[in-house]
Amino acid sequence: MSDNSPAKEDNLLKLDSVRKDELFDLIVGNFPVGLIILDRHENILEFNPAAQEITGFKKSEIYGKKCHKVLIGIPCHLSEMKTAGSEEKVLVHAEGTIRHKDGHEIPVRYTAAPLFKKNELKGAIAVFRDVTKEKQLEQHRRVLISMFAHDLKGPLSVAGGFLLRLLQKKAGPLNEKQEKYVDAALKEVTRVEKYIRSFLDIVRMEAGQISLSRELCDLNTLFADILESASMEADQKGIRILIDIPEAMPLIYVDKTQFQRVILNLLDNAIKYSPENSEIKIRCSEHEKNVLITIEDNGPGIQEEDLPYIFDPFYRANYSGQIEGCGIGLAIVKTIVEAHGGKVWVRNKKAPAHGAIFTLSVPKHSVET
Repeated sequence: MSDNSPAKEDNLLKLDSVRKDELFDLIVGNFPVGLIILDRHENILEFNPAAQEITGFKKSEIYGKKCHKVLIGIPCHLSEMKTAGSEEKVLVHAEGTIRHKDGHEIPVRYTAAPLFKKNELKGAIAVFRDVTKEKQLEQHRRVLISMFAHDLKGPLSVAGGFLLRLLQKKAGPLNEKQEKYVDAALKEVTRVEKYIRSFLDIVRMEAGQISLSRELCDLNTLFADILESASMEADQKGIRILIDIPEAMPLIYVDKTQFQRVILNLLDNAIKYSPENSEIKIRCSEHEKNVLITIEDNGPGIQEEDLPYIFDPFYRANYSGQIEGCGIGLAIVKTIVEAHGGKVWVRNKKAPAHGAIFTLSVPKHSVET
């Protein structure tokens, strides 16, 4: 009895009768997001229809050309991707902008990875999608929340003031239980006020309403102050913070206060999610015109579906339910780093190890800075 099932009759899916390049063209041509494939010299080998629609470039216009000269915004430099983690053959997730053929900027989320064959680097692949509509909705949401936050600041400030006066016994003595309750209420009000200030900082930074007071900073001095601030929380969990700053590292030209805020937020995040009696590793290195800083923890890591959104305001990853916070810290990190002309991204450690590795890149100090 013959088998006339659709799977048998569909010649397109019979690998023994369809050449590999035809199957490849079928997949790439119908891939729902932009796809770029580079050779090891960073020349464009593949540029699918979705990528053409997003960028405005036809494949015939850019085939064989250097990626970074045409697609400004996509991480085309293989050396940069390698520094970002390709030695462990892991994906790099990030956000950025691509310059359309007509000159306007398109916000995209992309995933990039190097391509290896027998441990030899052969090229790279990147997939990306246009997130313009998402960004517009996000901006609308931020405006609404910003208005709401402004309206909350006044009442919270008044409530905090009255609670403080109660603790100071301005309205008469309190017994031990009353003092405990008022103190707890004041701490919660203070915590919410901190979240509101942080969110409003993001809004003001993105609107260009907060200027950076840049100065030349030495990494050793910068981290000495940071570790002093973070050591108490780390000591409570028995966590060791190991830092590696090579000699003769270049100075960076940053707003010291804001940049320390970035590192403290990342370090605080690492401490929160790391198990007791573990280690957090901080490494500094040079890469072309940038200084790279990585913070590596031994926590649960980040689920793959959460990686593209981890820097979005108020986004809470699935694993973070038991950790206090509202999802603003990493959004602040991204906003401040980008205001300095840098980038920040995250990846997980290669299995079977656990943990996340956050990397930020900021330009070295130069005469042009």
